[in-house]
Amino acid sequence: MSWLAGTTGLDRLVIAGIFGDVAAYLDDQRIREAVLDCVLQAMPQDGRLVLVSHSLGTVVAMDLLTRLGPRADVELLVTAGSPLGMDAVNRRLLAGGPRRPDRVARWVNTWCPLDPVAIACPLRGHWPGEPAEIPVANPASRAHDIEEYLAHPEVAQVIGTSLASPAPT
Repeated sequence: MSWLAGTTGLDRLVIAGIFGDVAAYLDDQRIREAVLDCVLQAMPQDGRLVLVSHSLGTVVAMDLLTRLGPRADVELLVTAGSPLGMDAVNRRLLAGGPRRPDRVARWVNTWCPLDPVAIACPLRGHWPGEPAEIPVANPASRAHDIEEYLAHPEVAQVIGTSLASPAPT
């Protein structure tokens, strides 16, 4: 997939043709800024954070991590059903490519082989400082649904454990 994307630009065409919301976010700076501003206004700017993201939200989350204040402690980042494995997506992140965010203590990526948005997963081998990976088997008719991802015990346990753990002193 990486070779095909690098030599033909096919991944960019797929994103534009099939994933229009991802293309709009990545291509239109006004849309990107509006989305990031909206999310930043709703998020705490300090303290412990557990950030659970899905689909286009995983792209927004990666960009958001470049904008959070220094007092925000991102204990866990969960990316589910993510297009972050596509070169045409990760090269256009605000961080400038597939770079594990330094401010994230733990990153878990969950994906389903039937999910068309997660077509370039797992992320292992493509992202330095690789995330932990949790492959799941969602029903074909709901392969991309966030409810299906979160219903898997392995995914729920990672989030629940992080939320239940006491804040470091």
